[in-house]
Amino acid sequence: MSKQLPTEEQVKRLQALQGVDAGVFTLAVFSVIEAYLRDSLGGDVDQNTKFHELVELFQDLHGHHGYKENKLFQNIRQNHRNTNYVRHNFGNLSAEEANSAVYLLREFASIFKLPNLDKISVLTRRLDSWNTRKSPAETAIELEKANREIERLSKLNGNMAEKAAQFYERQKELERLESQLKAVQLDYDQQLERGKKDKEKIDELRQKKHLAEEESRKAQKELRAQLANLSDARDYIENLSRMVSYTRTRYDYEQGLVRLTAEQESIVRQVNFGRDFLVKGSAGTGKSLVLLKTLEKLLLDNEGRLFQERESVALITFSRSLEKYNRYVARLMDIRASYSPDDGESGKAGDMIMTSESFLVRILKDAFPGAKLTYGNEKCLEDTPVIKDNPLGTEIWAELDRFILPGFVSREEYCGEDRQGIKRTGMRKPLVPGARAKVWEAVEAIFSEWEKREAQPVPYLTYKLLRNIDGGEYSIPESLKVDYLFVDEAQDLTAASLRVLRLATRKSMILAGDNDQSVFQPGFTWSRAGIDVSGSTRALHINFRSTDQINSVAERYRALITGCDTDNVPQTFRMGPPVELHENKSQEESFRQMADTVRLCVKSLGYEPENICLIAPKKAQLEKLKNLLKDELDLDCAPVNAQDFDFAKPRIVRLATPQSCKGLDFPVVLFYLDHRAGFLYDFEEAVFDKMNRNMVYTALTRSMELLHVFMPESVSDGPLGDLKKLLKGEL
Repeated sequence: MSKQLPTEEQVKRLQALQGVDAGVFTLAVFSVIEAYLRDSLGGDVDQNTKFHELVELFQDLHGHHGYKENKLFQNIRQNHRNTNYVRHNFGNLSAEEANSAVYLLREFASIFKLPNLDKISVLTRRLDSWNTRKSPAETAIELEKANREIERLSKLNGNMAEKAAQFYERQKELERLESQLKAVQLDYDQQLERGKKDKEKIDELRQKKHLAEEESRKAQKELRAQLANLSDARDYIENLSRMVSYTRTRYDYEQGLVRLTAEQESIVRQVNFGRDFLVKGSAGTGKSLVLLKTLEKLLLDNEGRLFQERESVALITFSRSLEKYNRYVARLMDIRASYSPDDGESGKAGDMIMTSESFLVRILKDAFPGAKLTYGNEKCLEDTPVIKDNPLGTEIWAELDRFILPGFVSREEYCGEDRQGIKRTGMRKPLVPGARAKVWEAVEAIFSEWEKREAQPVPYLTYKLLRNIDGGEYSIPESLKVDYLFVDEAQDLTAASLRVLRLATRKSMILAGDNDQSVFQPGFTWSRAGIDVSGSTRALHINFRSTDQINSVAERYRALITGCDTDNVPQTFRMGPPVELHENKSQEESFRQMADTVRLCVKSLGYEPENICLIAPKKAQLEKLKNLLKDELDLDCAPVNAQDFDFAKPRIVRLATPQSCKGLDFPVVLFYLDHRAGFLYDFEEAVFDKMNRNMVYTALTRSMELLHVFMPESVSDGPLGDLKKLLKGEL
């Protein structure tokens, strides 16, 4: 391997070009990388070896195949494609793309210890503009042009992903024919050398070569004509590739720059472990990361205790998918400590990170050892006057499931001495004065019936547990308590569940949440859960997850949600491709277009399958998408909330509902929606509408780089209709 390239003279030439012409400079940067690769690989390559082949061969022979290195090679291949725009069209690139090239050269030179690294680092002085975390303006004019072209082409064509797939296949076939023709020439030269005295043999070889060339040129001419007719697909891919290359590289730069921003570090420092603390912020502001870094800080403090007993710590999440994701991130951060209370079954140590359900079930099993736990409220007494004649009728189940049990509402609160009682926030069916006592009689009758059964609902047992604690009949044993409890996505836990968790925490709870992503309960308050975060709440304001384009759509949509947190408006600093809307006549047509878009992302834009998440409202829809991607693209898919799902497993397309994707992020999100969530129908219309909007907002904000929305041509007004109007520029 050469120790001479890049030379000092080459680097000086780069320095002279920087700031003069972004396109020529970017081309020069990749020429320096290519020269080093060719020199390093020596006889393993020739002048016909293409750049991406050089990168792949160098990676195989000299790479260490770590996560950071693999990302670097992926970005080098992707960004190099942008130089085609300069070579073939003498087009210009943006200063932002030039910065991306410099960053990649510096990373490559640093990892593989290229000579003149100190002089290469001088080129990175212009990257200082990225540290300001302000969205580029003058430096991104060319990228803005690319975005406008993507929008124009997308609106002009019904299914650009399908046309892009056609372009990709014909391009690959043309490359195959070109390679085949080179092989014919090589074979001819070799045979000619072996039989150069045999004139008859030479004539025969020449004739075969001529026929093969004629046939190949004819096929190539036809393919080039087809490719010319698909020029809009070529332009779409080139411009989209430029945007994706830039935003992906800048995101990687941001990840490598610091673990936490000054704002995030400030909040970690401000956490007072002597009282409850809330970190709030919109989607993508890094609440979970702050929670994990605060956890790490506490664990490091724990390790430093020489003569004191170490304090117990646990982090709980609302969903299994978020539990797995936090475990995955904790591994990347090298947080290896564990919390080890007795799990109540095996007697072995439990993991520090778990679901809220797992944490609660340990306590419920201790409090009610003979009960069999079930989920959802088991209906009973349906043919009796208790249900038929109560003022709510069969809607009493909604009253229990959505209001009384999750809010731990007592009889005294519900009925009230003035017969008004606690406000039934969001419930669909109103109650006339004096009707509450009759409703509560039915509630107590249902409770009595459940008590007779071996299987009892977890929401009821949680309610009953709190009753017993308040009445002095039960206290949570110390072995099931922790000193500090961290709670992610706290807004989706019920007040009753949080109240139990607070009672199981000796010292303090550190919570992260965003009410604008709540999709399960209206009218929630921290005081109802027995948690006091007054004066100890801090907000995050910079969105690190999403691009300007995604954040703009999400925030404009969030502004349509009644009661949204208007004080919490995140800022972004990273450009990306426009958010695209696809309208189709049927679900099947939308799903096929989603499959085409997956193909575009994998084949043309260089995304790995695990970078892609498909979101749809129903599990049955996700199952159809899973089968379609397997049949059409031979790609495996897995739901993120599956028991055996592993975020670290490669080449698996992610599947999620708007509920199961909460707290997660993905480079690419393809979001299909066709109806409002029926499971929220128990609430009054205004709350029903708000919760559905929260769910749509949550799904939109999962994307880091590329977001496509798929809908039927005809959708009702409200959450779906407003999103469609917004994406079409009509709102």
